[in-house]
Order: sequence, then C-alpha cells, then structure tokens
Amino acid sequence: MTRFRSIVGSMLAILLAGCTPEGQPAAGTETALAPAAAAGWGEEDMIAYLGKRIETARDKFLQLADAVPEAEWDYRPMDGVRSFGEVFIHVAADNWAPVWMDLDVTEEAPIGRSMEAFRDYQAVRPKAETRTELERSFRYLLAALAASRGHWREQVTMGESEWEMGQMWVALTTHMHEHLGQSIAYARANRIVPPWSR
Repeated sequence: MTRFRSIVGSMLAILLAGCTPEGQPAAGTETALAPAAAAGWGEEDMIAYLGKRIETARDKFLQLADAVPEAEWDYRPMDGVRSFGEVFIHVAADNWAPVWMDLDVTEEAPIGRSMEAFRDYQAVRPKAETRTELERSFRYLLAALAASRGHWREQVTMGESEWEMGQMWVALTTHMHEHLGQSIAYARANRIVPPWSR
C-alpha cells in the first residue's frame, strides 16, 4: 500500500505542476485536479486518469505531427538534441514499452524485449511513416493500459531496471508529456501554432 500511495503522490506532484505559484489551479486544470485531490484513489482510478492523459497526449502529438511541414521535420534547436521527427519516433518507441509487461494485447509490437530493438526502431523516418507509427503505437499503449488491470503491483524488468507495473505506467505517461512540451517549444520556435490552441 505504501508504494501505491507513492505512485498517487507522484501523480499529485505532476498535477500540481499545473498550479499557479499561489497553489491555485491554472486555468483549465480544475477538472483534472479534482479527482487527484480525493483520498483513496485505487488502481481503477489511476488507470482511468492515465488513460485520459494518454489520449490527450495522443491527440496533440498527432495534430502537431500534421502541422509540422516536411521541410521542418529535421529541425533541432542545437546539435546533440532530437529533431522534430526524432522526438515523434522516440515517443512511438516508448509507447511500445508494455512489451516488457507481458500483457495480453491483440496488436503485436514491432519491437521485442530488447534495448537494441528499441534503439533500432528509433531510426529517422519520413514524416508520413513516423505519423503512422505514432498513431499505431498509441492504439497499442491504450490497449495495454486496459489489459494491465489487476497487475499493477507486479514486478516488471525493462532492460536493467526493475519497476512495479503501476510505477512504469506513471513514468510512461509523464515522459510522453515531457516530449509533448518539447515538441510544442520546437513548433513555437518555428512559428507553427499548435492546432488545438488556434
């Protein structure tokens, strides 16, 4: 129970990052914060909440991928960091991570349980192919999240890291949102207005 509470605590910290310095919810976050503030969240609550966050990220990533011109696909703000296209395929690769969870998911992942396959999958691709992989990976991720019911306290080994399944789901969801923010910053630097904010 202590570990599960720590997961909920992590989620609260993430959610509260959307607050103003005075600790009040920023505009548009009141609804998202309300369930997290309630005591006694369980596995089903976490799955429902994370599912919504994943769907939000999926919709924004796909809209942004559509909005970025092919000519800007290789844009990177400096050497040594990912380009637009590399960020999108990296997110798609992360979305296949539930292959390490041994869940019963109908759609087969294009990578196996190998860090080498995970790295190879992230090769640079044309925009259309990257977008297809991104969309397909989100379908898989949401199906895997649904299949994880009843397994959240099971141990998962990914590469050399040990996780509880619930911890891995929180990490996957927060990680994709970090890259969403990165992609939005790239877009703004190139005067590309994210479609949902027009």
